[in-house]
Amino acid sequence: MNQPPFDQGIPLLTEVLLGPEVPAPPPPAAPVPAVAVVAEAPPALPPSLAQPDWDAIEQRLTQRILHQVQGKIDHLLEERIAHVLQTALQNALIGMRGALREDLQQSLEQIVAHAVSHELGHLHPPAP
Repeated sequence: MNQPPFDQGIPLLTEVLLGPEVPAPPPPAAPVPAVAVVAEAPPALPPSLAQPDWDAIEQRLTQRILHQVQGKIDHLLEERIAHVLQTALQNALIGMRGALREDLQQSLEQIVAHAVSHELGHLHPPAP
């Protein structure tokens, strides 16, 4: 069998491939005096700016939300109480009206019966 000629451009598994030439790292610079490092460091922030006071933020946020919710709850309670009172008063008035009507009717019947008997007594005096 004829084998195709070997292509020199195709690497073999046994060959080590090198990538593009990497420049050598620059030599380390001369050590910088400690005074120069301290002078170049940014100024330190006060603790209140560096780390927020999460407890104070949480407390202010809690107070603000509670105040808003309390206002809404007060308004809803007032509406609900007014509605319940209105319904209760209407039911009480309906019940009272019926009871008052019955009492008034009985009173009128007694007054009319008494007045009729009194008038009949004047028209027909009792027999001697």
